[in-house]
Amino acid sequence: MRPNNSPWIKQLRRNRPIERVTENLSTDTVIVGGGIAGISTAYFILKHTEKKVILIEGGKVAHGATGHNAGQMTSYFEKQLSNIAKEFGNEMVRQGQKDIDSAWLLLEEMYEDAHLSTPFYQFTGYAGLSDIEEILTHLGNNMILKDDPALIEPIMISEESGIAAQIPAEYDGYYSVLPQRDILSLLETEDTRFVAALSARKGVMNSALFTEEVATYLLVHFADRFVLREESFVNEVILEESFAALKIGEHKVVAEKVILCTNGFEKFSIINHAGADIDKEFHHSVSGAIGYMAGYLDERNHPPAAISYIMNSDKDEVKSGAFDSDPYFYLTRRPFENELNQKHNLISVGGPDVPLEDTSTYSKEEHEYSEEAFQAIDSFLHKSFKSAPKGDIPYAFHWHGLMGYTPSGVRLIGAEPHNSALLYNLGCNGVGILPSIYGARRIARIVAGEKIERSIFDPKYNDSLGTKTVIVD
Repeated sequence: MRPNNSPWIKQLRRNRPIERVTENLSTDTVIVGGGIAGISTAYFILKHTEKKVILIEGGKVAHGATGHNAGQMTSYFEKQLSNIAKEFGNEMVRQGQKDIDSAWLLLEEMYEDAHLSTPFYQFTGYAGLSDIEEILTHLGNNMILKDDPALIEPIMISEESGIAAQIPAEYDGYYSVLPQRDILSLLETEDTRFVAALSARKGVMNSALFTEEVATYLLVHFADRFVLREESFVNEVILEESFAALKIGEHKVVAEKVILCTNGFEKFSIINHAGADIDKEFHHSVSGAIGYMAGYLDERNHPPAAISYIMNSDKDEVKSGAFDSDPYFYLTRRPFENELNQKHNLISVGGPDVPLEDTSTYSKEEHEYSEEAFQAIDSFLHKSFKSAPKGDIPYAFHWHGLMGYTPSGVRLIGAEPHNSALLYNLGCNGVGILPSIYGARRIARIVAGEKIERSIFDPKYNDSLGTKTVIVD
């Protein structure tokens, strides 16, 4: 059995004691979830309002999905923009893409304000495409974004593939043609199945280390308004007309607002005393999946990178656990110093995941690492990553984490339609770092009382909670 050995958790060096909920508490805002979404939400609320904040984490800060990812930072959506546009329209999708892109600036703001030292690398990253259907899909995405050229992701198509001759004329000007060797070089592969590449702004960092560092900053600089409680499991969320109460063991935490900053599936019940039932809708609004990753250390002779490899147009095979069907893989590379302070690059690879019907059965400590997932990752590296070691790869880490997928494919950010005392910043949809940070700033604006624009992320406009309720100004 392979232990769940995350390289992000390995780098954590926390020296503060765990404080639990041991008495009844009251505050202005209570946040549930101590990952990057919860800590970032606390940061922006504390910075832009005078509200007092209590953050409740069932385990330890950054030890959930935030400490069990592949470290990739990107602003793309897991669901294709063309499909999202069918529900929301092109204009709202363009604004949603611009909103997620704004998280780069928000992240820089956090680094400057808190003088963070967690390494953070930005660069141009790439995604490899293997067939014309994928190319046409991404060209369609660019057509949706065409009124805002800064959002468009350049597409490069292999000259030798002959695919350019099959592209409809309406896409002229939205792609370029290059020798395939140049495309393969960008993708760091010799796998000739890849006939096109997308380029976009990407980054890598240890999101767990970042989250812990921000938490420490908040405890020091907002000591009069910020309280953090870990290893405190929420049993119930009780909503009244103008406040909420969280039951944690024998104690209660009462607040004007409660914000769920999680993957979106919890082991507590939601009781709404001031409106329609929420519990059933909420617990069926986000589906879970276990994502598997592996990593090895290499010489530090290549720069940081984030590359995706899309080798099959039908992603449903990935979600069903068909790991041998050449699914979508993602790879990150960043400097990594182990406990001996030796300088290495860490190569992290993920992609295989398995849907989880009952998320309450998952334990990151006890769940067995899928041998099938490992074999898929190992096969991908040998077949498609040029720099992978020949022969047996000396894996230093194997880890898995729980991901949350909303039906709409976009993050839920905003107030619960049936009771505005409850707000959401949840649903990673596979790529959660930048959406979490953007969601944090948007939630802070709501808590501050701002009248914000309608959005594809808003639960009152988003059908992810089984409602078609639309905001009425």
